[in-house]
Amino acid sequence: MSDNKQTPRNAGIHQSRNTVAVNERAAFDNVGLTKRNADYMYRFNKALAKTKLTPEKKAKAVQEMVDELVEGQKSGKTAKNLYGDVADRVQFVVEGPKVQGTGVVFGGPNYWPNMIYNALTFFMIFNLMFGLMYLFSPKLMTTSQPVGITAITVSALVAGFILPIMPRLFDPKVKHKYNGWIRTVFVLLGFVVWMALFYLAQMLPNVINPVLMPWPSIILGVLSIAAMMWIRRTYKIRGGFFG
Repeated sequence: MSDNKQTPRNAGIHQSRNTVAVNERAAFDNVGLTKRNADYMYRFNKALAKTKLTPEKKAKAVQEMVDELVEGQKSGKTAKNLYGDVADRVQFVVEGPKVQGTGVVFGGPNYWPNMIYNALTFFMIFNLMFGLMYLFSPKLMTTSQPVGITAITVSALVAGFILPIMPRLFDPKVKHKYNGWIRTVFVLLGFVVWMALFYLAQMLPNVINPVLMPWPSIILGVLSIAAMMWIRRTYKIRGGFFG
């Protein structure tokens, strides 16, 4: 008895879903699209609905594509020609275009301002840190091995050179030549080179790698902050201090 009652209820649910699907499909038939393009837009809209985009962005993307297709049909263009597979188009809409080219990871727009900004950041941190340490604990300059200005400068320059590259190595919008494991090895090698150059610079004689007194170090740190703020106002800096 219960089975007999359940069957028509389930049938009604399936019929309702089919009706909704037919209505969604018909919506694209009534905007001037060919049958093939309307089917593409129906499948695209269905796949896009499963993403986390806001309803406004979804509606905007669909409307822009419909307008482009209606115009493109006049010269024989199809959705497949314009956008590729539905899955690829959904990924494009959600994630944005992938950056192409060999200069993506190293170089590119605003690489050098970011490089200088990161170098100044480390130069500022080290100078302020050691300057304040030696100011409040002068004995540290004789009881420990103080860090010279050349070692600080070399470390800051290497950090500035490497750090803008790190985020790009794992940026999903970048078309990478190597897989994730190899890129991880590159990151580790970068840190090894950074530390090695720092220690080599620190081993230089005092004539080449002098240790600054506290106040000159603090002044250099403050001047670095001023330079960093100017660069941030002038160029597009990704992350960092004063972001």
